[in-house]
Amino acid sequence: MTSSPDRSATRSLEGNAAILDAARTVIAHRGLSGMSLRTVADEAGISVGSISYRIGDRAALVRAIVDREIDLLTAVGHRWRERLAGVDPVAAHILPDLICEWLDLPERRTSAIVTCELALLASRDARAMPDVRILLDHGEKLWTDLLGVPTDRPGLSRRVARYCLDEQPFSLLLADNVDYRLLRHSTVRGLLRDHSLPVGGDRNAWHMHLVDRLAVPAAAALGKAAEIPEGAKAVIADHIADVIIAQGVGALSHRVVGHASAMAASSVAHHYPSQRDILSAGVEAIYRRMRADIRATNAAAPGSGDVIRLTHDSALTALWNPDFIPFAIDMRRRRAENVHVQVAQWLGIAPGFDRARVQAMVMAMIGNGLRAMAVGEAPLSGPDVTALLA
Repeated sequence: MTSSPDRSATRSLEGNAAILDAARTVIAHRGLSGMSLRTVADEAGISVGSISYRIGDRAALVRAIVDREIDLLTAVGHRWRERLAGVDPVAAHILPDLICEWLDLPERRTSAIVTCELALLASRDARAMPDVRILLDHGEKLWTDLLGVPTDRPGLSRRVARYCLDEQPFSLLLADNVDYRLLRHSTVRGLLRDHSLPVGGDRNAWHMHLVDRLAVPAAAALGKAAEIPEGAKAVIADHIADVIIAQGVGALSHRVVGHASAMAASSVAHHYPSQRDILSAGVEAIYRRMRADIRATNAAAPGSGDVIRLTHDSALTALWNPDFIPFAIDMRRRRAENVHVQVAQWLGIAPGFDRARVQAMVMAMIGNGLRAMAVGEAPLSGPDVTALLA
């Protein structure tokens, strides 16, 4: 007996969903760079040829994963609207709880990793991944719906969505770190704080105390980072930075850096013996470039595109390579390091006060910058971003 067309179509869709979920699992454990037709076939227990026949090549698979994430986000959003049961989260003062729970929600862990990886990939070539805009727009609409925000006043939902876009990879990585979780709670409260209310010195001191406490697990990332390299070491460090910018931290190796700098891998290893040494050199080279740009333009920005990608790339890579964890912690600490004075001025905050709110706005601005790159838009300047998120 032959199957009906509808039943055959249903089985076909279910088969494709199984392939896509296998691909999502691979991404969650190896990163998007570790996903290939072969690794997905192994995870799904089918042949590479079957994936090629059903979905296509790797690029087609990535596009199909975006569609799958949109469907899953729509379903999760529906469940969250039911969970609120018509309660206004702002009036009920439960919005901080919603934000933190959303960032930690176990049922969407794989989707959260996949979405972060897709946004990062699109930030390098938005034209190759136009549907990522739809996925990110769905994420913002979820917060608009939950908050009941009028369509002509989207500032709060936009601010929350773009803060979450920046915070998410760190929440995935550092969920078991109590100091990080306390710092995140402080930052979320700063994100939502009424700017007209005064902030006590104790609250500000508490926030900065948490920042300082995270310096301990981040210390392994620093090493000799304060020393500015010279000669061949400086040349290699700049090439490491270029590799990170073009390919991500997951691509780093002595061989890849040697190829980029036109020297033997052994020469790279002589100056930077370990993977951690390579990463540290590249990270600091990128930060030096950013600080030079700030001085040259006499203005602060919440992070260049290179720095935004670096911070997310490090956190996502650390999910499957623990050597990167100190770097991710250090970068979460640095969110407002170079720009807090200027951003405080834009927000009308006296220098050194309410650092939690300043850091929260910097993170929302960074999330805004990542989104802009992922959808192929030019990032806004600092004052324009604060107005956009007001």
